[in-house]
Amino acid sequence: MRLVEKLMVQAEIATAALILAVIMGATNTAAADRQVQHSIAFQSGEITAINESTIQIDGRVFGLADGVILQDEKGREIEPSSLVVTAEVKYHVKKEQSNKIDFMIVYLPR
Repeated sequence: MRLVEKLMVQAEIATAALILAVIMGATNTAAADRQVQHSIAFQSGEITAINESTIQIDGRVFGLADGVILQDEKGREIEPSSLVVTAEVKYHVKKEQSNKIDFMIVYLPR
């Protein structure tokens, strides 16, 4: 085999290995995300009011932490503007600040 052919085969192998690593990494990341969700101690409630910078869940007032993760029940990210009164939620508050939500799953009414 000529040198050019050997280099092309090596490049193809390296490309295939890189693609496989990316696919495996994406799969492992998704699995890790699901595992993290299951290991978080969630509180449950219903959104009872929405204000400009806070929300109320069962009458308790919370802010949203910087970088808050909001998801619907299927794991799709949603915007804070999607929140509605009477939506059922599961939420986690920051360890350091019990009045700031850092992760919330929102069950939007149908």
